[in-house]
Amino acid sequence: QAPLSGILQEFERIQREQREANACTERREWWERRSCLDLRMQSLIQSLDSEVLGCWRGLLLPQDPGNPPLEQQELSQLLQELRECGWERP
Repeated sequence: QAPLSGILQEFERIQREQREANACTERREWWERRSCLDLRMQSLIQSLDSEVLGCWRGLLLPQDPGNPPLEQQELSQLLQELRECGWERP
């Protein structure tokens, strides 16, 4: 099973359990469920970051409009490193 598929399935389970937890009227039980779901969500985000996005997660960061994302020298170095890893063309 692809990492993204498993992550999306876990996200759906967390959402479903969150809706169930919202129906809980006992305060202590609600907090226990919420804490558990928060930990699962944290783990899910870490898995998404490491298993799916990997080195490409930087592309999701906001860019400073006054500065280009990479200087020409940095871009050349990045392309060289990617080629060394087997990446053939941009």
